Amino acid sequence: MKWKAGLVVALAATVPPASASQVFASLDRNGQLQVSTAPLAGAKAFDPLRPYVPQPVPRAPNVTPAPKAAARWSPLIEQVAAEHGVDARLLHAIVTVESAYNPQARSHAGALGLMQVIPATGKRFGASDLFDPLQNLRAGTAYLVWLKRRFGGDLTLVLAAYNAGEGAVQRHGNRVPPFAETRRYVEKVSALYQRSHH
Repeated sequence: MKWKAGLVVALAATVPPASASQVFASLDRNGQLQVSTAPLAGAKAFDPLRPYVPQPVPRAPNVTPAPKAAARWSPLIEQVAAEHGVDARLLHAIVTVESAYNPQARSHAGALGLMQVIPATGKRFGASDLFDPLQNLRAGTAYLVWLKRRFGGDLTLVLAAYNAGEGAVQRHGNRVPPFAETRRYVEKVSALYQRSHH
C-alpha cells in the first residue's frame, strides 16, 4: 500500500500511538517519495510518531570542531586528565587535531577514536575497545604520560612521538623527525594548547 508525499503528514497523524507497525520510505525513479507499511526496495524504516533527528555526519579529522563537540566530551576529558595528572587543555588540543572530537574516527594508518590511538598502543595501555571514549582517552593519556617521562617532559618531543612513534624520535637523535605531517602536527597542537592559556 503506497501513499504520495503529501499524505505522509496525514499518515503520521492517523497512526494510533499503540501501533507497533513499521513504516518504510524511499524515493522512486522519478524522485517521488514512496511510503509503505511493507518494505520497499532500498527503503528506510521510520517511526512516523517520532520526531526526525538527522544522523551526525562523520567529520574529517583536523577540522576545527564545533564548540558543542568540545563541551560534550569535556567532562570525560577533565576526568581522565585528573586521573593521570595531565593538563586537560593539552588533551583538548590533541583530541581537536587528532579526531575533531569524533569518537568513531579512524585514520588511514589504523589509529582509532578520540585520541587516534593505534590498537597496539591501546593494548599496551589497557584498552580493549578504542571506540569506547573513556578507554580511548585513558590509553592515549597514559601513553602521553609515558612519553613525558621518556623525553624528560619536553612537550615538543612528546607530541612528535605521539604522532610518529617514540622510535622515530629516538632514531632522529631525540629531535622532531623530518616528516612534514609530524612537524605540522606538533605546530597545530602546540598552537591550540598555547591559545587555551590565554
